[in-house]
Order: sequence, then structure tokens, then C-alpha cells
Amino acid sequence: MADITVRLYCMSQHIERFMAIAGTPGVSIGVMTKENPIFFDNHGFRNVEKKLLITEDTIFPIRSLAKAITAAGIGNILLGSEDVMEHVNNRPLVRPFRSQFGYNNLHYELAGFVIEQVSGQSYFDFMQSRLLDPLGMERTSFQTPPKSVDNVTVCYNALENASIVPIDFLKIGDGGYGAASCGARSPVKDLVKLYSSFVKGFVSQFSGSTTLDDAPPLKQLNHIMSAKIPFDQPSQHEAFYTFGWGKVQLPRRFGQIGLNRALLPQGIPIIGRGTSSLVLFHQGILPGLLIFVALLPETETVIVVLTNSLALNDAADWMGQLIIEDIVNVPSKLRTDFVRVAEATVAENLKWYLRVVDELEKGRKAGTLPKPFAEYVGTYWHDLHKFKIDVKLVGDKLYWLMQGLETQNKRLELAHYHDDTFTWLQSRGELASRGRWVGSDQGATFWKVKFEASESANINKLSGVPDRSMEA
Repeated sequence: MADITVRLYCMSQHIERFMAIAGTPGVSIGVMTKENPIFFDNHGFRNVEKKLLITEDTIFPIRSLAKAITAAGIGNILLGSEDVMEHVNNRPLVRPFRSQFGYNNLHYELAGFVIEQVSGQSYFDFMQSRLLDPLGMERTSFQTPPKSVDNVTVCYNALENASIVPIDFLKIGDGGYGAASCGARSPVKDLVKLYSSFVKGFVSQFSGSTTLDDAPPLKQLNHIMSAKIPFDQPSQHEAFYTFGWGKVQLPRRFGQIGLNRALLPQGIPIIGRGTSSLVLFHQGILPGLLIFVALLPETETVIVVLTNSLALNDAADWMGQLIIEDIVNVPSKLRTDFVRVAEATVAENLKWYLRVVDELEKGRKAGTLPKPFAEYVGTYWHDLHKFKIDVKLVGDKLYWLMQGLETQNKRLELAHYHDDTFTWLQSRGELASRGRWVGSDQGATFWKVKFEASESANINKLSGVPDRSMEA
């Protein structure tokens, strides 16, 4: 079998094909195994307009990969079981304990607050001293890098024809909120260091060859990376979510935390046929990025794929799965045709907007008129009074402003739908250009809002945003 570095270089044509299909201007890949040095493979641009190339030092937002880092931080503070139970028992249950897999960023935000309360440090200082500095992750942070930091990618959204438009990336982590669940920024060079420590710690701590005291900086991995809740069931092979990791056994389907699963209604392909390797993986998704990481403990393999656009499919996922099949040496006759499925997922993605428009039109009542637009104007508050929407009349058009902000992606026009219901759906290109999420998980109901009146007939409530009413 050819050297893994040679084999990975031979994948470059496939990687660039995925980029063209999906609308991905730049990708940074890092791979290492127990028997091979680190391999970096970079394609495309971090700044398309200025023709600045991606390198292994280019900083990307890494979104939900922050979850495993926060879980590792919790492992460092060594909470006693009585403290954990006291904290957990004070949380209201949304559904019976461990009855169903539920993916939620707020759980990791809570973990970030626990780190601060127990350590007496800010989340940022704690993670810097306990994880980033010991691992030599010199270009990783949990806030937007200052302008003095160079080699930071621009983020993009893909348009219908796979061309791309630059967007302002969300300032997640700035001011604190979002850092623990999805606020990390990092280059692939730093992430390979981190995940090398994860996979080596996984092997040593599960084997019992490493004690808690001599396992810095990642402790309690045998707890953090053990199964917590099954997902993607029924399944013949292992499929669980841990703390910040999906944990599965080949052969099986991937993509449970990404976009592609929803883009193949007939089912995503089973990969790794003819093999039986254990894989830990995670994905990151947000306007402006798609991210993939996988660990294969048997060969102490790390695979990191960073891309800088919300593309027409989860390109990072397909690239990562392609590399996994090569690493585990799937027989050629059993390998997945990832180019074919990449094209199929783009075709499916492009259907969602037309489907939403059609659903909206079919549900519209004919011949209704709104009240005078001025009657809808006001500030509507969530019941906890932490979140608000301002509705303003500008000329003859009605707009709503998330948190009252006049920024590019917060001010959106409300078009009359029927009665006192409006829609905030723009063209797909307009939504993408504004840095909005554009994806098949948003049906017609998502794009409708309804104004409601009090007994005095004055408009005082706005509902359908996103899960409950907001009152004026």
C-alpha cells in the first residue's frame, strides 16, 4: 500500500471537485496517524477578493468543535459527584432523563458557567491556562481575533450557482455567550495538536495505562468520551453521543451532526464497508463555515477538515468521510462514490427554497388585507424580557429588527401574507448575502409571524418567533 502522504496527495483532485460542486472557496486539512507525521493539505483562498491563500496557520471559526474542548475543561476541574448532582438536580427536565438524544448548545454554555464558578477564573483564562498553553495552541482563542492578528479567513455563503458571497461572521463568544458551545477559532495546525492529545489520551486512559494525575492536560477522557446517549437508532453497530463527540463503529452512516443527512431523503451511504474501526467524530455548522473532525483510536489517527463557507452541501463532511475510507483501507470495490453523493446533496438542497415558496402560496388566504402598518409598530418582548424584536415602519414597508439592531442580517422586511400574518422570507440569494442560515430544515412555518390583538383590539403580541409569543 502506498505511503499515506502519497495517497492523501492523490485525493487533491477529489477535494477540489467537492469545493467546486458545493461552493467552497477554501479548505484546510490536517491528518496524522501513529505511524506517520502530520500531513497538511490546503486548497483555495482565505480571502477570495485579495487572492490570499489558505495555509495550516489560517484561523477558522470551528463552531461546535468547541464542545469537546469545553468537556475537556470540565474534566480538568474535577468536580465531586455531590457537586455535579446538586447542580443537575436544580435543572428542569425538558423530557425524561436520557430518553432521547437532543442536540443543544445551551448544555455546553452551562458547562462553561460551571467552569467559571468552580475555578474562580473566566472561561477564557481557564481554557488558556489549562488547555491552550500546555498544548502549544498559540493561535486559538474563544473570541473574534483582533484586527492585528493576521491570516484569518473571511467567511462566505454559497449562492444557488455555487458562487460565493462574503459575510460578517457572527461574533460568538465576544462578551462571553457562545464561547463554550461554539465560540472557538483555530487553525488546523493547532487542532491537530489538540486532537492528537485527545486520541492518545483516549487510548491510554481507556487501557488503564495512565492515571488521572499523570494525564495532563486532558483528564477524565474515559468518562468524557464514553457513551452517554444512543443516536441514529436502530443500529447494528455502536452509535452514541458522548460529551462533544459522536462515537460510532464502522461500517455505518455518518453525518448525524451535519447537513448531509437531511439532503439525502433516501438515506446517506454506509461508509467503511469491510472494516470495523471505531470512530469518534464531530461537525461544526454555521453561516460561513462547515467543519469536520474524526479520531480513529486503533491507529491513533486524527482527521481535521476546515472550510470557510456555508456551502450547498456539507462539503467538509464528504471530504472527511473520503479520508476515513482511505485511512481504514476500504477495498476499492466497496468504496463510496462521494462525488456522486455530493452532487445529489446539492440538487436536493436547491429544492428547499422553491418548496417553501410553494408551501407558503398554498397556505395563503386570498383577498385579505392587513391593518394599517402603523398599528403593528412597537417593541415585542420575550417573556423573560431578555430578547426583543422591534417592528418599524420605514416609508411604506414594515421591518423587524432582532434585538433592535440595525445590522445587515438583523433588519428584515415583513411582507403581508394574510390577515395579521406576515412572512419574512427573502430571496435565497438575499438571505445568503445577509449571512443568514439557508437550509432545508426550515419549512414554511418558520418564515411566518402573526400579530395578535388584545381585547381592546390593539396589536400587542407577535407569535411564531421561534417557539413562543412575544408581547408588546
